[in-house]
Amino acid sequence: MSGTEAGEYILGTDAQEFERLRFQHQVWVEQLFALVARAGLRAGDVVLDLGCGPGFTSLELADVVGPQGRVIARDQSPRFIEFLRRECVRLGRNEIEPSLGPVEELVLADGALDGAYARWLFCWLADPGAVLERVARALRPGGVLLLHEYLDWGAMRLVPQGAAFARAVEACLASWREGGATIDFAERVPGLAPRAGLELVHIRPIARLGRAGSLEWRWLDEVFRTYLPKVVERGLLRPAELSAWTREWEERAAEDASFVATPTMAEVLLQKC
Repeated sequence: MSGTEAGEYILGTDAQEFERLRFQHQVWVEQLFALVARAGLRAGDVVLDLGCGPGFTSLELADVVGPQGRVIARDQSPRFIEFLRRECVRLGRNEIEPSLGPVEELVLADGALDGAYARWLFCWLADPGAVLERVARALRPGGVLLLHEYLDWGAMRLVPQGAAFARAVEACLASWREGGATIDFAERVPGLAPRAGLELVHIRPIARLGRAGSLEWRWLDEVFRTYLPKVVERGLLRPAELSAWTREWEERAAEDASFVATPTMAEVLLQKC
């Protein structure tokens, strides 16, 4: 897979991004299962995986709901949805229903869902409140919406602090704003939930700190190496600043005393009133 497609993800949809997303899923899968357990999703449930990407989380949710349940996996990328369709055939996962199209255009009957899940989806939407309301209408009374969204993306840093790393974070934040993202969507949830007919049952920050070479370090290594060249292309980071980040990052990677703090996330559990 190569090239681009209409409405492409900010990090792309090529083969390299598939592998980055696969690794990223493993980094955060423990948090997924913890939130699923808190929400009480179970066998036989009908669940929506919103912004499913290649479907790594859809497969995990299918294990939760079992053959008697159903996972509707929605994404706007034809490459991702085609990959998931092939995986479903290969693995015999008939309980997963791949659905191609923007989440803003998803049509489901009122009360059709027992639950829905999204990770880093609402932060990229132009009108996240409207999509929240659309998903809420599709939940049955008592149904749940599970979210992992950024609370403070700019909180990430090198420990001890690094000037080139801080500049790269600043440039990324500028790119999110320029692109219309609401990157710290989790801070808006308490205000938006009541308007959608949802009760905020649980919200908790997730802050992770990893030593050089850890899962956290490797996750951010892949994010920055993939995205910073795009930030340079957009004129928000100078080539010399990218080179400075690379030198600083690789020097720190060789030091056992260096850590990286990830962006602060929030796990959120909402329930249909």
